[in-house]
Amino acid sequence: MREFFCSGYPAMQSLQYNLALATNAGYRVLTTHTLPPETWVEGYYDVLEPRAQVLVDYPDASVRAMAVETLAEIDIFRRSEASYGYVFYVLQRP
Repeated sequence: MREFFCSGYPAMQSLQYNLALATNAGYRVLTTHTLPPETWVEGYYDVLEPRAQVLVDYPDASVRAMAVETLAEIDIFRRSEASYGYVFYVLQRP
């Protein structure tokens, strides 16, 4: 999983790292919100997965590669959904 995200999302960091980064930059952290796993499944992966499966055999190699990578991300999410997610940060400038 780490290899996948280091490759696809190299700037991805932990919640603690990002909070420290914001604080060190002078911001006040008001709150954070992490999207719940069902948001990924019901609103995104349930729609995306069947479309990606169809594109695995697409004639264009770049489309096939995108479909395979998308399916790999969905598989990684299913196996480790509690270990990562989208976090929104509400910050206040000084």
